[in-house]
Amino acid sequence: MKTNMQIKEELASQGYIWMPAYKNILQRVWQHTETYFDDDETVLSALWASFKRYEDKMVGIVFITDKRTFTLEILDNDLSTQIRYLPFDSYSLQKIQLQFSKNSGGLHYVSLQNDSFGNGVTFGTPNKDVAQHFVDTLSGRTNGKIEILPDSDNPLLAENEREQVIDENLEKAKEVVPHKFEKKHEEIKPMKEFDQWRKAPPEAKDKVVEIKVVPPKKVKQKKDKKGTYAEKWKSKTWLLWFLLPVIGLGTILMIIFIA
Repeated sequence: MKTNMQIKEELASQGYIWMPAYKNILQRVWQHTETYFDDDETVLSALWASFKRYEDKMVGIVFITDKRTFTLEILDNDLSTQIRYLPFDSYSLQKIQLQFSKNSGGLHYVSLQNDSFGNGVTFGTPNKDVAQHFVDTLSGRTNGKIEILPDSDNPLLAENEREQVIDENLEKAKEVVPHKFEKKHEEIKPMKEFDQWRKAPPEAKDKVVEIKVVPPKKVKQKKDKKGTYAEKWKSKTWLLWFLLPVIGLGTILMIIFIA
């Protein structure tokens, strides 16, 4: 465990001479850092700033040591006393942006973005030298791209929404005006109509469909069959056909017998 004096001396050996005189960070965070450091690690830089963690307003310090990078932070109010320890992998950062304020009383921003969509955390500090020292130290301990943005009084978001040109020499950058989000306010002119468009077949919803009324087909009634075989069977008239030969034969035999 290191004492506060040892941490201060190690930072001074790295050219860091500024104490966190901002939003009471010196008393609320700095004075409670002793338990977070091992004896065998060296403190290289410290970025004290205000920022937002999701929807919570926070204040704290981002430390860089020869072994790790982490943040000690606390809620930005007078009631909270719980310090959060959040380590992160500096080599996983994809982009680090540095934006200085135009006036001496503004905040200087360091944005640590951990993916290609610009998600991350942006830290604001009133000390320009603290922000520069932190980025210079982090530049040798990350694979992310470092961008120096134009001086501005507008807060820098975690995702950089302004189209800008970055100076290769990390000196002065120039902002492109208008930026891409101003294009949506321009008047949208109608496209030129071509002859081929008018010849194109209408869409299904625009077609006029002719409706024909078709009368229902007449159902033909079945013809009743007269005197079916079954009906004659039921009426027993068929017995006459058998009786006639018998009657005729009897008559003939009677005539022969008489004669």
